[in-house]
Amino acid sequence: MAVKVKLRKYPITGNRQSLYIDYYPAIINPKNGKLTRREFLGMYILDNAKTPLEKQANKETIQLAEQIMQNRVMQYNKSEIYTGYEKEQLRLKV
Repeated sequence: MAVKVKLRKYPITGNRQSLYIDYYPAIINPKNGKLTRREFLGMYILDNAKTPLEKQANKETIQLAEQIMQNRVMQYNKSEIYTGYEKEQLRLKV
């Protein structure tokens, strides 16, 4: 079954938003072995970026978060990418 992965924002204090990845269905957290639906990235963007520097920082942060999200898509949906033959060839290499 494919895991749906989305980048989401959560409003926090200080006129900022915290970026996190939302999974459906829940995945096993590699740190503690429990099921989880969210992975907080520790990245923040400003709600009302006014200066060009703030806007650029928001843009770069979102791009980095999207790259992390794409890595997670590849990680959790890898079995959906390969055909049966390719899976067998990978298994034989190990």
